[in-house]
Amino acid sequence: MEREPDVELKVSLRAKEVLFECKPEVEVDAYADSPAIAESQSERENLPDELEPGVTYSDFAVRWRVAARLTEPDWEDAIRADRRTRRLPRNTPPREF
Repeated sequence: MEREPDVELKVSLRAKEVLFECKPEVEVDAYADSPAIAESQSERENLPDELEPGVTYSDFAVRWRVAARLTEPDWEDAIRADRRTRRLPRNTPPREF
């Protein structure tokens, strides 16, 4: 992003052990009432990119960040309450929506 984000969330998780009964599906949805640029990043330590059901994963960490920079709203759209919804896949580089 060209400047600091207006909205930013950072989450860190460290665990000794986890077992998934089914393959997890992760989705990130970004919502905006006006044009914005958003990005999502994740880092895994001691975890593969594809998790398998029935496998116990030990001593791992996950870090996740989502950030958005808001731009001036289109006031006609804002008055009509038009909303834009876009799916933001994992590790998405900055993009407009």
